[in-house]
Amino acid sequence: QTYRRFELVAVDDGSTDATGALLAEFAGAPEGTRVLRAEGIGPAGARSLAFHHPRGELIAIHDDDDLSRPERLRRQVDFLESHRAHGVVGCAADAIDESGVRVGAFPVPFGDPAIRRVLRRAPPCVNGSVMMRRAAYEEAGGFRAPFRVAEDFDLWLRIPARFAMENLPEPLYAWRRHGDNTTARWRVDHLRFAATARAFAEERRHRGEDSVALLESAPDGDAFIARYPRAARLSFLIGEHLVREGRVREGRAYFARALESAAGNSARLKATAALWWLLSLAVAFTPRARRVAGT
Repeated sequence: QTYRRFELVAVDDGSTDATGALLAEFAGAPEGTRVLRAEGIGPAGARSLAFHHPRGELIAIHDDDDLSRPERLRRQVDFLESHRAHGVVGCAADAIDESGVRVGAFPVPFGDPAIRRVLRRAPPCVNGSVMMRRAAYEEAGGFRAPFRVAEDFDLWLRIPARFAMENLPEPLYAWRRHGDNTTARWRVDHLRFAATARAFAEERRHRGEDSVALLESAPDGDAFIARYPRAARLSFLIGEHLVREGRVREGRAYFARALESAAGNSARLKATAALWWLLSLAVAFTPRARRVAGT
């Protein structure tokens, strides 16, 4: 990195291969590098642990199999120093394959209004590309361990409105696309937790807090939905995310669950779920749905 005044904190989250030894060797090289050990606490827990240790006012994320362009940190530091109202800044990104060859662009929105619009239903930033003010992170409540995946979406939805968000237009980050990353391996879990993050955001708007403690105590996703007071709404949101992904059969099952569990006075939710059920019939014939179905 062309910007050199940074601490680097790496978390070895319960690895059983050579990762620990490689990190220990690496930690002895760059000044200001620290390696922390955890025992399988998951991405959100590991990020929370890492974010607790740096002393600086700005915190950047970098995922282990991705690439940051040499000027990334410098550009983001300069932006946050000159835009005091902003609390979060990501950047445009390239998608690369396992060998590091560019295979396309990772589209992101630009400008706080557009970012907030996208944020209503999807993460507006490439997670590993983000730098944020510690104040924004701490005021939001940080990463929450019960979100085993989609922990970034949950965090962005809790960033206080007084902190503007932005993505720099330069592709300063490269996200590696391959079959072994968590986005691919746990795709359905990603969609379920993303829907849960949206349901919690709605819950906070209605009653000032959400049910993250209930999520933490539930043994699995189905048990959580069964106990969640807003189960019908959550079931609908999970179905919506699944259908948008082309997983039509799974999405319909959640729409049916929403219709069954909706209270008698939830006419609007029932109508919306029924409409999405009908829309899913058309989605089933799209190329994305055909790929998912293997046809």
